[in-house]
Amino acid sequence: MPRLRLLLAFVVPLLVGCARHETGLPPGTTVEDLPDGESWDAELRVTKAGQPALTLAAPYMARFQRPDSNYVYLGPPPGTPDSLQSRIAVRLFDADGQPNASIAARQAWYYESDGRLVADGGVVAETFGDASARIQAARLRYTDDGTFSASGNADVDLRGQPSARIRAQVVSGAISGGRYTAEGGVEVDAGSGRTLRASRVTWDGSRFRAPGAFRYTGPGERVRGVGLVANGDLSRYSFSQVRGEIDVRE
Repeated sequence: MPRLRLLLAFVVPLLVGCARHETGLPPGTTVEDLPDGESWDAELRVTKAGQPALTLAAPYMARFQRPDSNYVYLGPPPGTPDSLQSRIAVRLFDADGQPNASIAARQAWYYESDGRLVADGGVVAETFGDASARIQAARLRYTDDGTFSASGNADVDLRGQPSARIRAQVVSGAISGGRYTAEGGVEVDAGSGRTLRASRVTWDGSRFRAPGAFRYTGPGERVRGVGLVANGDLSRYSFSQVRGEIDVRE
């Protein structure tokens, strides 16, 4: 299926062109490194099939047109001290044009050709609706099909019923919530002293699944095994194989 064309609009102040001269460039910088346009305190709106797809707001934006890709950089103005840097803000919309998530970060890159966003630096994403969640990570990648991947000490706080917290090196899934895959040193904390640790855990909106080796701890329970399936608060579970330890106390 051909990709729908995206309409991009810069809200005032518009990007202004850069005069590309070799003179006055910092050491090690060439004219090819300069942006094709810059703007301060700007907003970028992207629509898809006539509906809003996302909006991006930043204290500074720079557009780069390169032979292999066109992209927009969002972040603090060059030379801004860390103590004075403002964060960028992104708002995402569903197919009906309704807001379904927001993202805040230190900086981001938006690649126009494939509708891909890469947010970096203290990323915090909030999803809306019944399956709402708060996602924190060092970096988050989002594509216009509604999927994301958060990496670098990813932390997902499920806000629905039941509630639980997922920590892993990488968490991916749908930005609208409800389905996640966590990989790398995964820990699920469902509260009430119940935790699950594994190398890979999935959440489908109602059950956690650890297809490989796992370690479960609950009130008066310690279990090590393979192939766990548990409900959202980890109070009920089953597994296919015990490995090394099972300690259940009444």
